[in-house]
Parts: sequence; structure tokens; C-alpha cells
Amino acid sequence: MHFRPFPVLTILAIPALAALIWLGVWQAGRAGWKAGEIAAFEQRMKTPPLTLEQACAEGLTTSQIIRPPVASGPDVRVFGHRTTGDPGWRHFQAAEICGHAVLVETGFDALEIGGPGGVSPKPPAPQVAPDRFIVTPWPDRPFMAAPNTPERNEWSWFDAPAMAKALGQPGLDTAFLVIPLEGMPDYVVRTPPETHIGYAVTWFGMAIAFALIYGLMHARAGRLRFGKAPVGKAGE
Repeated sequence: MHFRPFPVLTILAIPALAALIWLGVWQAGRAGWKAGEIAAFEQRMKTPPLTLEQACAEGLTTSQIIRPPVASGPDVRVFGHRTTGDPGWRHFQAAEICGHAVLVETGFDALEIGGPGGVSPKPPAPQVAPDRFIVTPWPDRPFMAAPNTPERNEWSWFDAPAMAKALGQPGLDTAFLVIPLEGMPDYVVRTPPETHIGYAVTWFGMAIAFALIYGLMHARAGRLRFGKAPVGKAGE
């Protein structure tokens, strides 16, 4: 084999190839981590919910499954979806949990979107009061979120200062929400292990393609040959 690498190209190619391989390994690791998170949450769903006293003794944290908290006072309506995918208005009220006012989802008004009526309320479906709730992270503002209209109590994203004012809760906790547990929460299943595996395959595929292009460029320039070098050119 005869190989004389282009110096500048090789200096640039080595870290680029290493980065592609690292990204593939990282995504493969994320797939295993997410599978573990899902398995752990499935196990947690089989255990009895914590009382508020137990949750506070442990320290309120994401993924705790608790008994229904008592919420009261005015509510805010936030547009969103149920785990079934139905769009509508999610109702939130404040509840005192561990000495702080925390937003708790207390109702949902489904909307019919599309058709001749555009957007209209769906007939209310019979609802069973949930017997367990889950503590979830306070959501970040989506990149393409529509503006909120507090005067109509219509919210597209969780604006903590404005919601605290609307609810009369200046000390509103903006670390957590408490919502009914209706299955795997979105933050657990948003990117499943299969998606991470797909990302890993993509990065590894790009690394292979990059290496092939690098080799072909040298082959076309006569700097990469397999087999014995021609007589008189062994030292080239």
C-alpha cells in the first residue's frame, strides 16, 4: 500500500472524523439511558402514590407520583394536548405544596379543530377524577409559541410572572407543575430509544462516508494505492 496524505486536509479531517464518531457513540449511549429511564418509570407507576407529606420529606422533585393535591382559587387556561393527542384548554390552579404555591392541572376542555366550524368546543366527555398526579418540570417557552392574551385568560406558554399576577400568587413556584398521571409523561417519551439509535446510525454513516471521500480524494490524486508501488517510485 502506498499512502501520502495531504497535510492540511488530514489535519482538518482527523478532528472532524473523531467528532462524527463521538456523536454516534454519544447517541448510542443516550438510547441506553432513555431505555433505562422508561423502565424505571414503568416500575415507579406500579408503586402507590406518595402523600404530600412523604413527597415533601423526600424533597419535591421531577417524576414523583403523588396523591391528588387540593387546588383552589382562579385558574389559567393553557392551550395544549392530552396524552391521547386531543387538543384543548388545560386548566391550572394553585395548590400549596411543601410551603410553595405550585400549579396543578385541574381540568381539560377539549376542542374540535378543523371542519366547517373551525375551532369549537367538543361536548364534554365523562371524566373520572385522577387518583394520582406526577411532578413535571416547568416547561420552557416553545420557539414558535403564539403570544399570550391574559385579558382573555388564554395562554400559549407558561409565562411565570404574568401567571403569578393573574392568580394572585406572587410566590408561585416556577420549577414544577403537577399534572394528572395518564401514562408516560411527554418528557420521558419525547425522544424514544429508537430515535437515538437512528441518530447514532446517521452519525456513524456520515463518518464512514467522510472516510470514503477522504480516501477517494487521495486515490484520485495518486497518493493512495494498494499493492506494490511501481519500480522506481517506491520512495515517492
